[in-house]
Amino acid sequence: MRYGCKGTRTSWRTGKQSIPVSVPIAYNALPTAAVKGKTVGRLAICPKCRTVGSLVYTSRWVQRGSRWPGLGGIEDRQTPVPLCRCKGCGKSFRILPVEIAPFKSYTRQVIETACAIYVAADRPTESLRQTVVRMGKGHPHPSAVHGWLGGLGARALGRLDRGKQLLPVAALITESDTRLRGDVLAGWTQPQPVSTCKYRSAQRHERLEACARLFNAAQRLFPQRAYPWCAWEYWLQVHFHVTAWGFPSRFACTAIQHHGPRGAGVPCGPSNRERKRRTKGKAHGARAPP
Repeated sequence: MRYGCKGTRTSWRTGKQSIPVSVPIAYNALPTAAVKGKTVGRLAICPKCRTVGSLVYTSRWVQRGSRWPGLGGIEDRQTPVPLCRCKGCGKSFRILPVEIAPFKSYTRQVIETACAIYVAADRPTESLRQTVVRMGKGHPHPSAVHGWLGGLGARALGRLDRGKQLLPVAALITESDTRLRGDVLAGWTQPQPVSTCKYRSAQRHERLEACARLFNAAQRLFPQRAYPWCAWEYWLQVHFHVTAWGFPSRFACTAIQHHGPRGAGVPCGPSNRERKRRTKGKAHGARAPP
């Protein structure tokens, strides 16, 4: 495989772009579902021509790098995923299971773990570095978690509803409130506590609060699941047939805002107040020959 333009991948055999398509299916079920000639889904939409139900599986699989939670850390894997083809426009696309988010190497479980820990109300002094170190070997960089929080917070606030081919957040919340629990919409409007040491601007505060609201809503909807936000994404993909909580990894947001200076300082020696002897212009005699 070789990379083409940004956000796509080009096959070295056909030279055609392979845009990822998210389907509501777990990775362990992909080998059984990806049968050549079988439709991806009756309501699956082609990302190129927007035709409904025209995607069918091919016999080809490609390697997709991804990072999964493991024992004592994060595991870096080369995950094989199947290719599908649109019967309308003839374009090829990668089929991504629900665990793998489009254009991201870390799986949704890793993203959920890092972001949920950082915005948890019972961890008011948790820093970005402490959050990722807690995840063990192979953890993401603190700047990656900072970008996830900014992008996911903007998505939860509805800032990405226009121009990104994403479903409005209001539709996701209303559908979940109607079909799952009746208190999701009421809880979505409640303020969430965010520690003051984790932000220095109003913009960062509202995005962290939106992330806390998102994970708390997922916990209320799927309290028995180990990864409630991932379970919510799966449920939404089943009903809407597109990625629900998609967000950019490097959203244009505030820079990393470090904690304020501590009270203890480093002592330094007293300055020397004596006047130095003037040596500029002083004659030192003739120089010795070289």
